[in-house]
Formats: sequence, structure tokens, C-alpha cells
Amino acid sequence: MKGVEKRILAALLLVGLLLSGCATTGRLPATLAAGRPQEHQQFFTALDKTVQAYKVREASSFPVPGFPYLRTDRFLWSLEDGIDAGTQQAWIESMRQLDRNARSKEISNLPDQALQELAKRLQVGLDRQQLAARVDLASEQLLAHDRQQSDFLPAVKESVNIAGEYVTTMRIFGVYPVAAIAVTAATKDQYDVFRQWHRTPLDQLPVDGHLTVFTPAESGTGSRRELQGLFAPSRRNALGVPDLSPEERRKLVLAYAPVIEQDVVGIYDLFGKVKWRNGRVKIDADNPTVYYYITYSRLNGEPVLQINYAFWYSGRYGKNSPGIERGPLDGVTLRITFDSGGDPIMADIMNNCGCYYFYVPRKERIAKINSSSNGLYPFVPTWLPDAFPDDRLNLRVNSGWHQIQKVSARELPVNVVTYELRAYDELEALPHPGDGTESVFTPDGIMKDSSRIEPYIFFSMGIPKVGYMRQRGHHAVKLVGRAHFTDTDIFDSYFVFN
Repeated sequence: MKGVEKRILAALLLVGLLLSGCATTGRLPATLAAGRPQEHQQFFTALDKTVQAYKVREASSFPVPGFPYLRTDRFLWSLEDGIDAGTQQAWIESMRQLDRNARSKEISNLPDQALQELAKRLQVGLDRQQLAARVDLASEQLLAHDRQQSDFLPAVKESVNIAGEYVTTMRIFGVYPVAAIAVTAATKDQYDVFRQWHRTPLDQLPVDGHLTVFTPAESGTGSRRELQGLFAPSRRNALGVPDLSPEERRKLVLAYAPVIEQDVVGIYDLFGKVKWRNGRVKIDADNPTVYYYITYSRLNGEPVLQINYAFWYSGRYGKNSPGIERGPLDGVTLRITFDSGGDPIMADIMNNCGCYYFYVPRKERIAKINSSSNGLYPFVPTWLPDAFPDDRLNLRVNSGWHQIQKVSARELPVNVVTYELRAYDELEALPHPGDGTESVFTPDGIMKDSSRIEPYIFFSMGIPKVGYMRQRGHHAVKLVGRAHFTDTDIFDSYFVFN
């Protein structure tokens, strides 16, 4: 290889490493580091080392380097530029709460042996409850010290960052520009199939087995006016999002939980409760379950609330699913986004690998759609039905591949099967049959015991373990280009709203 070629290759590798999505480490100002209570700083250091050693780091939120009592998500990260003295406390407290929630799961998921090793590091034995209390104390004391420093807020802003799910070095070695041409063509062909499904009347869609209709076991309570009242300006916190109690959140979740109309050929078409069985992640098809969680994003530039409904199958199999996509564990997520007045004006759907992502907007609220230059995005195969939300959303799911073929709203049939609504948090500290808990996700946000051959085929797209089931916060939703399910510009970048 000639000298010029070597230098070009070295430069490309350097650029790739710089752009590969690594989060900034941040530089803690000397005034913050020097005067911190060392007892609490050392406690967090010891706890983090133990969590890392036993691979139980909770990955749904992201650490803020230099501030061991803070974690963030893409919504809080997006607020960074607008945070000032008036909103600082709410912003910091939101990140502190994310850290407390994550550490609670990490402490629960640590095995007994890890607690013994941590006791040696700390030179004091603490049970799980005492560890959680120590986290709260250390968090309060470090924050109390840090917020007294004049450079506290600028230092936090500099450190807040989130690594993306895309790795530029993979794209460089995979000759991404060339591979993207073929993937773009294949994606457009697949979009045509989806469009045809959504244009076909519900009763004319093919059925491979028998249709089973699943509805939530609990009925929603409260009128539409009462539910919209939860979004009143007086209910919004300093960050602009509704400040809801757990009971109010549950009320919203129940009111908008979908109907799932499943074409059932085999047991792999029955979504269910996630369980540990013989040390592996399994789906209990005898207990239909949908897992929910609340997120926040932006729509028309304003902070908005979202409800996410995720359900899981034992695998992607059957004649409908492409061979390269088959494997254990599968799932679908429906997200409903509300405008500032509490009206549901956008649904978007993906498989739980981040694949086959598409939008279902309220047609009358869309003034314009700004398409990407390659014609791939946004993919809008249908619109929200007029009868929604008076009637529940009905998702028609095909066998084996578990793709949404139709989004409708209609009267329920007489014979239905009920499903249970459970908090997604359970998956991140799921009890074992004997004793202890364990997250069903790795510290990298990949669902354990999920596997596919797709990473060998789509390596060039730059997504590690593409096709595997993923944890919330870790869904890359584009093969060509870059986007995450939790990006706060995922709507405003393509839609102009009325």
C-alpha cells in the first residue's frame, strides 16, 4: 500500500473512532471535584465498580459522566440549551430520579456474592435496603455540595450526552454508501407490501390460522374530558410536561390500551408474560401481557407525553417471516403521542428490534409532510381512524412475522381474550423462580437470549446486533440514515402540524 493510501486509511479510522457514538466523558471542574464529600464519592465509585463487574448496569437511562447521582435520557438531553435558573432544579431532579430508579434495579439485580465483595470495598456490610438508603444520602450530599458551585450547571450541561446506537467504524469497514443502495431498494419494496396491507379492508386480509382478539382486562375509567384535564397547563411542571400521580398515569394507560387482533398459527403467535425459566428468558403464552411505560418527546417544538405499549412473543417463526429474521423472542411496540391539550394525534409502531418503524398520524392535524431525499422517510402507510379515541385502536397482527397489517377502531366481537397490563420496569428487575432478580436486558440494552443472523448480513448499516430485541432507549429505527425511537425531533423533522 502506498504511503498516501495508508494515511487516508488512518484518517478514516480516526474519524470513525471519533464519530462512533462514544459519549463524552466530560471534564469535572476542579472546584466541584476538590471539595466533594469523599465518603460519598468513594461509595458511588465502589458501587459502580461492583455493578460493572457483575454486568448488571441498568441501560434504559444513561450516566452523566462526573456526576454519579445523575442519569439522563434523550428528552432531558434535548432540554439542555433551554435550561436556566428557573428550570435548573426540575431538570436536575429529573435526572437524579432516573439515577435513583436505575440504581434501585441494579442493587436488586446484584447477586449475594457481589454484596459481599461490595462490603469489603466499603468496609461495612449493607443489605439491599440499606444500600438504597445510602444511595439517597450520597446523592443528596453530593448534589448539595455541587449546586453551591457557580460552575455547576455549565459543567452538567457539558457532560450530558448520549451515545447513539450507530457505530461509524462499522459503516466505514462495511462500505456503507454502497450497501445502502441495495438496502434502500429492498426497503422500498417492503414498504409497498405494508401499504397494500393497510389499504385492504380488514375482513379481506389473509388469515393463516385463526383470529384471536385480545383486550385489556381492566376497563379505562374517566371521561375523555377528565383525561384531557390531566394535560391542563396548571398540571405541567417546570419542564413543560404533565405532573401526574401513579394513579393518574395508570388511568391514562388503561384508557388507551389497544385491542390486539392476532392471527394465530402456533404458540409463537401468542404474546405473553416474560419469565425466567431455567435461567433463560421465556414467554408464558398462558398469561397474555402488555408492558407499558411513559416517555416524553417534542411535537411542534412543545414537550409532549407518550404512552408506550410493548408486547413479547416467544419468537419470530412461521412461513410469513423472512428466513434471516427468524429466531427466539420477538415483539411489537405501539406508542401513542398526545398534543399539549391531551388529544392523541400520533401513533407510531415498531418491532422491538427497532425494525419496520412507521407513523400513523391524525390526518387532519398534518399540514405538510417533508419527505427525505431518498424517499424512504417518513413511512406513513395509514392514518389514525376517525373513531379513535372513542373506540380503542385495533392492531391486526399477522402470524409468525408479527407485523401490523391494519390499524383500525371498531366495535369488539363477543369472544375476546383479556391481557394484563404491567409496568415495563418489571423487565429490568425480573424475579427468578427461586430467589433474586435479573434484568432481561444486557448492559448494552440487548434482550438476553434473543439472537438473529442479521448482524452478519447488515453489518454495513452500523448497528451492533441489528435484528436482536432491544431495551427501551436503544432502538435504532433506520438502516439507511440514523434515527432512534426516542429522538425528540422524530416528528417535527418530517411533519408540519396544524
